[in-house]
Amino acid sequence: MGKAEVGGSSRQGWCAVFCLFVSWLLWSVILKSLGVMLPTLQEQFAAQTWLIGWMISIINGVIYVSGLFAKPLEVMFGARTVVTVGGFLVGISMIIASFSTSVVMLTLTLALLAGPSMSVVNILSRSLMGRHFTTHYATANGIGTSGASVGLIIVAPFTQLLLNTYGWRGTFLILGGFSLHLGVCGALLQSPPTDETKKNGEYQSLGPDIDEAPVVSSPSAEETGNSKLSSRLITFKDAICAQMSHFGFSVCLRVPFWITTVIFCCSNFCGAQWYIYYISQAEAKGFSPYDAVTFTTAAGVGNLLIKILSGPIVDRGLLKLRPAIVLTIMLSSSALLITPLVNSYWLMMANASIFYGAFGAVVSLNDLYTRELLGTDLLACAFAWMELVTAVLCFSLGFFPGWLYDQSGSYDLSFVILGCISYLSLAALMVEWFLARWSDGKSRRNTEREP
Repeated sequence: MGKAEVGGSSRQGWCAVFCLFVSWLLWSVILKSLGVMLPTLQEQFAAQTWLIGWMISIINGVIYVSGLFAKPLEVMFGARTVVTVGGFLVGISMIIASFSTSVVMLTLTLALLAGPSMSVVNILSRSLMGRHFTTHYATANGIGTSGASVGLIIVAPFTQLLLNTYGWRGTFLILGGFSLHLGVCGALLQSPPTDETKKNGEYQSLGPDIDEAPVVSSPSAEETGNSKLSSRLITFKDAICAQMSHFGFSVCLRVPFWITTVIFCCSNFCGAQWYIYYISQAEAKGFSPYDAVTFTTAAGVGNLLIKILSGPIVDRGLLKLRPAIVLTIMLSSSALLITPLVNSYWLMMANASIFYGAFGAVVSLNDLYTRELLGTDLLACAFAWMELVTAVLCFSLGFFPGWLYDQSGSYDLSFVILGCISYLSLAALMVEWFLARWSDGKSRRNTEREP
């Protein structure tokens, strides 16, 4: 279905898809299991709703902000090593979290170990997949990102079962053991050769030729010392500049980057808040924990179906990329806006399915949109800086749904605000359309002026 674009094979492309699938699955495991355990953790640590919700938002924010180190780590150690080590750290962090005695300890454990590891693994998997697939990229991306859908289907009821059977500490232990499998997935990837001294099967010279004629006149000791110091400073400066270039800050100076970033940030922030607070929101409406879990399972099914269908539809040209993004943004945003009117069992199930299905399609299609605007070489850096901007939103606003609930006893206003934030994504598409029209008009005017 896909061909290798840069130094790889179709098998390696599908290995990257598999890694992406598992990373999204475990992202769901971390966030959704914490969302299911929110009432239990609130009671266990005697904390308010907004504090536990903000804790989960901070963990999610650290996942986003840590992506800046993905490209430098890939350059230094190779994708296979980084993904393998990061995958094992995700599982180890959840095992350590089971021994937490306070909210601060739980937050630090997951934020400092699981957060960076999950972010780096996810970004590298998406970047590798974007470089490997030259055709049917939308289909491969839909399969890879459907890990979040599968996670939502199985994680919520599975976590509720573990919580009722083993308590929150046992739940963390079992989920941590399950998360260790991400490290095994990383071992399937192949790292390119890192020996830069070898080129076309021949080793390059690493120093002066031994037969080179000796220098007749040697400089003084003082000049030699100054020369060595200057050489070391230049080498250190070059090393720092080389490492800084791997962070890809230059991508932030491009207008197309900010267009796709607005879509990414608004969608992912609203999706993360839905992840965290939906179970509590359903229980606040009077539904049982098992009913709330059923709603999230329906959301996962809707997400899986829409993601799998949207890929082939866009690949085959049945629906263009930009109209598909507009349609899914409008569906997900509208589902959040009508939350105060949704109070019956079947309406809750339908609303959850529509929102999360459309949200998942936005996330998947935005990866295609990013590659179209920026190209394949800048994907890893672009994804990392997008996630950094999203982290700022999570850190600064992640508490407000829980805070509004503590003040009013309802999540309705919070979800309406999230719907308005989600609708802001359409403004970015309008800006891109306007710039394209302006550029086309300018090109036509220049053509008409030519003799």
